[in-house]
Amino acid sequence: MGAIEGRKIDGNLSIYLDLLRLGAAVIVFLSHAHVFLLPTIKIGPLGWGREAVAVFFVLSGFVISYVGQVSEKEWRAYLVARLARIMPVALLAIVVIFAADSIGMHVNASYYDVINTGFFTPVSVEAALAYVTFTNQLWFAHAVFGSGEPYWSLGFEVQYYLFFGLFAFSPRHAKIPLLCLWAAVAGPKILMYMPLWLMGWLTMKCVIERQPFQRRTSIVMIGASLVLFFSLKFFADRTATNMYETWSLSQEAINFVYFNLIGVAVVLHLIGAASLLYQAPVLFEKTGPAIKWLAGGSFTLYLVHQPLTLMFASFLHPVEEHVPMAAILLVACFVLCFLLAEVAERRKKFFASLIVSLLPLLSRTNQKTPANIASDIVSSDGTMPATSPLIRVLEEMQNALDGEGKAGDSHGAPSRDRVSRA
Repeated sequence: MGAIEGRKIDGNLSIYLDLLRLGAAVIVFLSHAHVFLLPTIKIGPLGWGREAVAVFFVLSGFVISYVGQVSEKEWRAYLVARLARIMPVALLAIVVIFAADSIGMHVNASYYDVINTGFFTPVSVEAALAYVTFTNQLWFAHAVFGSGEPYWSLGFEVQYYLFFGLFAFSPRHAKIPLLCLWAAVAGPKILMYMPLWLMGWLTMKCVIERQPFQRRTSIVMIGASLVLFFSLKFFADRTATNMYETWSLSQEAINFVYFNLIGVAVVLHLIGAASLLYQAPVLFEKTGPAIKWLAGGSFTLYLVHQPLTLMFASFLHPVEEHVPMAAILLVACFVLCFLLAEVAERRKKFFASLIVSLLPLLSRTNQKTPANIASDIVSSDGTMPATSPLIRVLEEMQNALDGEGKAGDSHGAPSRDRVSRA
């Protein structure tokens, strides 16, 4: 794919995107935690979990399309970066679900019978396979493994990754047939909410390919986004259900309109905020590292919080009689999620190097493994050989992971000139 000509994502926007990602994950966590651990607490944002997932989809379209055109410009680099990002955390989540459910059911099996209404389904091999292959949401399926119900969104997310990969890297003559085949396999439910992901993609292009809007216009856009969001929450919240639910055609039509309008609100907010942040001085010099570190564990928080929450709730049931201890366990759950992030989510480069070592087999070439690359750096006559395809993949993979992690972070840059050729 050709490089983007325009400004890169600056440091302010990079941190702000991390802040939005972290905030969405925390809202989902609290939306579930207050139901099972602190049901007596009623605060508005604790019921915004569904909308937070819509925010995730828009942010994903923004970030993936950006790194896909700036740093992941070769299909193997894109594949490695996506696998290193998704698979370790997904496999960790499956292990945590099985372990937490086993402990919770051993302590208080009757509790899991009480909540067996969408938040918990007995584990099965079929559901585990659907999770590992991310086929849990194809067509009208809704496979749930134990208490890992939040995993449903990966059944959408990974399909959108596949769509972008086919669109960006497949041969021109095969692009349309492959995309049609993908759509036929994915099914209508995934296609219904694909506009959310595409909104993120278009927002990215608007942010980096055109000049920022004037301050007044940016503020109006942010204000309009808030008016639209709260209007939808006030007037239409009770009419919409979850994105993965397929009750009836009329309900699906309501959900389609509701969540895609939430996406429009997110787009207006992102474009307005990006313009304001671009024109502002460095805002997150002191808080930026903490925000980035917390956001670096948000994927794990999203995927593993529910089995841990239910396990802790099973210890206390009925939780209404143990509110102080429930609050302590809620904090413990939050901390434990970030400790688990150290195992997988913060080890993307390690897992990427493992995946790259398998690429010679996958690409059917005579490329050598990373263990043998060092011997090829200098030839027998002392000259530097041409860069091998695998070394280029390693370099692209490193750039891809750095680009996704930093999103063009320009804190500490010598100037505020953001116009560049990526």
